[in-house]
Amino acid sequence: MFRDMRNVQSSGTCVRQALERLRRRLPPGWSAEEEGSPRTPILRLSGPDKSRVELAIITRNGLVPRDVPALLARTQPPFLVVSSYLGGRARELLAQGGASYADATGNVRVVVSRPAIFLEGMGAEQDPERTPRPLHSLRGAAAARVVRALVELDLPQGTRALATAAATPLGTVSRVVTFLETEALLTRDEKKRVATVDWPALLVRWAKDYELTRSNDLRTFLEPRGLPALWPKLERLPRYAATGSTAGPGIAPTRIAMLYVDEPDEAARTLGLVPADAGANVWLLRPYDDVVFTRTGLRAVSVGEASVDVTTVANAQAVVDLMSSPGRGPQEAEALVEKMKAARRAR
Repeated sequence: MFRDMRNVQSSGTCVRQALERLRRRLPPGWSAEEEGSPRTPILRLSGPDKSRVELAIITRNGLVPRDVPALLARTQPPFLVVSSYLGGRARELLAQGGASYADATGNVRVVVSRPAIFLEGMGAEQDPERTPRPLHSLRGAAAARVVRALVELDLPQGTRALATAAATPLGTVSRVVTFLETEALLTRDEKKRVATVDWPALLVRWAKDYELTRSNDLRTFLEPRGLPALWPKLERLPRYAATGSTAGPGIAPTRIAMLYVDEPDEAARTLGLVPADAGANVWLLRPYDDVVFTRTGLRAVSVGEASVDVTTVANAQAVVDLMSSPGRGPQEAEALVEKMKAARRAR
């Protein structure tokens, strides 16, 4: 068991606030009392039938996801992690490890088997007292290039190799890798190379800062003769990459053709499309970055009794695009992730 003693007064305040938030979540007849010594505090939860359980209180100021595994390994259950604020990734890892937690903003999760207790509540999604960090998001083209490289390249990879593969300055790659390490989304070996990447969680994290229709310049059009008439004409374009359902796992038909192109209006003229605000079946997107045209694939698309090979984005790009696509896009993203997992297991 260990505690962060960097700021005892602040820790005491956050404990009181967090426990008060927890008490508000208790059902009628239950009580929560802080007992024990200042060095080894406990939280006693008592039910209306006199049943009770004691949880060791572990106070952590600024718990980052990277430190969660060590905390779980060194602390005997049952215990309650208390902090002024616990970020989403830290809460996810604590829950996966079976730990209870509470923060001063109202994020609460208490799970005890005997007596049976389950409490859960949502507080702030951002730290109200967050101080600026060198990097705290994956917003922007440079971060996206690094994420794509981390998901798609074989590991281990040093930062210089990643910088070359991602066509991104070394300093930017270093900041992104450090941020992802702090978020417990990757690990580095003794040579400081990226050794492992939790790539499904990384794609979910990227999707929090990226959205298909906002991160790209979107124009909507109509192919009057339907999508089967569109696919053969794509070879007229100097370059393109299809995303969305066309690049997905194949569990849903393509109802809207989503295409990355260099110049949407020029591409629309080449393809003979009609501008449409409503009823559009073609989306042309000027991409956030040229990385959408790297490591592309081919997908055979039916055209009557024949088929046409369509260039599609890489799987990682398709996943994040589907996560923010309309209709069954999020479900297709999940299915594509499972397909990617199966392909990696088969290597």
